[in-house]
Amino acid sequence: MRGFVVQAEGLPAAVRAQAERRAPVWLDWRSAQRNAACDHSELPLPSGPERAVARDLLDMATAIYLADLAVPRGRNEDFVRELELVLPVREPDFWQAQEPHLAWLLQRLCGDQVHLEFHPREGEDSPVESARPWIEADSVSLLSGGLDSAAGAALLLRTDRRPRLIMHRSGNPAVAQAQDRLTDTLAQKWPDQFRLSAVRLAPSSHRTGALPFPGPELRESTRRCRSLLYLALGAVAAAGEGVDELYLYDNAVLTSAVPLSAARCGSFTTHSTHPAVLAQFNELLRAAGLTVQVQNPFLYQAKGELIRTCLQPVFSPQEILQTVSCWAVGRQQRQCGGCVPCLLRRISLLAAGLPDEVYERDLLGHPYHYQDTDGHRNLTDLLGWAACVLSTPELRLPLEYPSLLEVQAGGAQVMEVVRALRRQATEIFDVVQRHFPAAAALMNDGR
Repeated sequence: MRGFVVQAEGLPAAVRAQAERRAPVWLDWRSAQRNAACDHSELPLPSGPERAVARDLLDMATAIYLADLAVPRGRNEDFVRELELVLPVREPDFWQAQEPHLAWLLQRLCGDQVHLEFHPREGEDSPVESARPWIEADSVSLLSGGLDSAAGAALLLRTDRRPRLIMHRSGNPAVAQAQDRLTDTLAQKWPDQFRLSAVRLAPSSHRTGALPFPGPELRESTRRCRSLLYLALGAVAAAGEGVDELYLYDNAVLTSAVPLSAARCGSFTTHSTHPAVLAQFNELLRAAGLTVQVQNPFLYQAKGELIRTCLQPVFSPQEILQTVSCWAVGRQQRQCGGCVPCLLRRISLLAAGLPDEVYERDLLGHPYHYQDTDGHRNLTDLLGWAACVLSTPELRLPLEYPSLLEVQAGGAQVMEVVRALRRQATEIFDVVQRHFPAAAALMNDGR
């Protein structure tokens, strides 16, 4: 799938005229023609010489997030997209020099071939409001509303840290409810110990005179570039606060991006928080003159461990279950139960002794009801992966999954990741054997 996307506002007239001949998707979140709603006013921005490059980073991440939504993937061999983005920036020489590194970062992040074309912004730069820095802030932490980010926020707050929490509001009402419940819970337990910045960004083309944007049914659903948006929001906020520590949170299975099956190799496996991606993003920040560095404290943790060590000591079962992890949340009444995050979540909650949840589809309880569906394939891949990890000697796992070696590019220890994956596989095996006999039969077949 090919896509040509242009950020309209601020683009030189000659470049815009040339782009019009190629029938692009236009993006705008500032002018009267805006087709996206964007509000960064709760984000503290740096005030020094790095302000221009920080605003460029925000704009670029915003454009990439919207372009990701606007150009849907194809199926099978058409899954990988070729995206070309034309962007006006304040520091064109810097970004042009970084373009090869950004292309690599995006290829790893979303699996697509992305070319970024930068041009000097034309006209007077639009003014932007920003939140005041919080004098007590000692870090910035990303908060999505899911289990892992909730555990990360609890970890910081329990150790008397004073973070600014960064949240993206996407317009999804189910996610917004979970985010509101989580932030209310944090505020009740740790009043005045953190500040929250909720950044709103979502397509919005229903206004008269707005540029068109594909409707919800025509948009890409994977949203892999959302992690770049979160990283950019967090990095800019940390620079605005004058702190160097930026935290995101993801468990060992998802952050190591080990393919669950041979069919998931390459672009079909997301690398949204992979150590190599985070290391490349940190290199970009250093090149931009920002001292911020992103870290993932949960790289060596199984998901059930996060629940037991970070959440259960301070959260009630109901408060834990109010988080959401589903990739498809908002498209049905409940979390879907069939995506990999839902399956991992359900197993990990049970491993921690928490009540079982109700999902839209009970893949674990009745797998044969969903044969020939994506959910069934997700389940069999996850169970087959767990069986393989448990039956393979520890030292041979990097040979079985060579992509594990790639975590070294981000400074991670391969064997520590391996041990975390084995603990996750043990959680999966034990829970499935105890609670889901039909799924256990599938898993035993894979051993």
